[in-house]
Amino acid sequence: MDLRKLEIFSSVARNQSFSVAAEALHMAQPAVSIAVRKLEESLDLTLIDRSGRRIALTAEGAKLLSQAEAVLEQVEAIEQSAGAMRGLLEGELSIACPSMLATYFLPELLSGFLGEHPGLTASVTQAGTTQIESMLLEGQIEIGVTSADTDADLDLLPLINEQMVVCVADDHHWARRRYISVEDLHHTPMVVYESGYFIRQQLDLLCQEASVTPDLRMQSNFLPLLVSMVKQNLGTTVGLRTMAAKEPGIVGIPLSPRVEVPMALARRRGRQISRANQAFLDWAAIKL
Repeated sequence: MDLRKLEIFSSVARNQSFSVAAEALHMAQPAVSIAVRKLEESLDLTLIDRSGRRIALTAEGAKLLSQAEAVLEQVEAIEQSAGAMRGLLEGELSIACPSMLATYFLPELLSGFLGEHPGLTASVTQAGTTQIESMLLEGQIEIGVTSADTDADLDLLPLINEQMVVCVADDHHWARRRYISVEDLHHTPMVVYESGYFIRQQLDLLCQEASVTPDLRMQSNFLPLLVSMVKQNLGTTVGLRTMAAKEPGIVGIPLSPRVEVPMALARRRGRQISRANQAFLDWAAIKL
């Protein structure tokens, strides 16, 4: 049996979509459909019900999926074991991370780890903390960066504890202030992350507790756009102190009272993960 066809079928089943599976596997959608069809023909079974608007597994398909994933996990374990016997660490480190941390914190961490393990590559997926936690719990990813205050069933490794600041252009009328109160944000033009991102969750909570309503001019998960809007004085935003320190033309003003944002590397509790991802967590536990 062709293991590649099992891998393709597994991806289609997990994503409930031929097109999403094709994107994840870096394949053309027709090639994915053909591979699944050939697998069905070789087994003389119908694995996927294509009659509805969304695909669904047949009873035979559901049973095969669990068996296929077990086989694929065994194959990965064999490959990792062979690498260990050669004394090499090979494979791909895969991590999901919010864009602000991916931009200002992750590069230094990844460069240190990959520098010690030249046989590894890295794949970084950008997502908000709410989505990352969901992906971890559903088994879509193995490790991710999320809030250290989460109550999800995750094992956490503390990553950073950064001060939250109000970010303004260096010629903004607030630029020389020593601090900003949450009440100052009432009706203030702001450009902010979309809901589901840790920094937006903190802002919403602070404003709700203080009965403050900012004037949200724009919401986006595209960090360079938010930074550009702030520099052009189209609104203020909230971010981490390091972000303001590393962005020319932006000033970070602490909130009063002080607000800390704790973040952590996370994995689903009890889940076995790839050797590359486990090595990264072990390395980070020593370095952080």
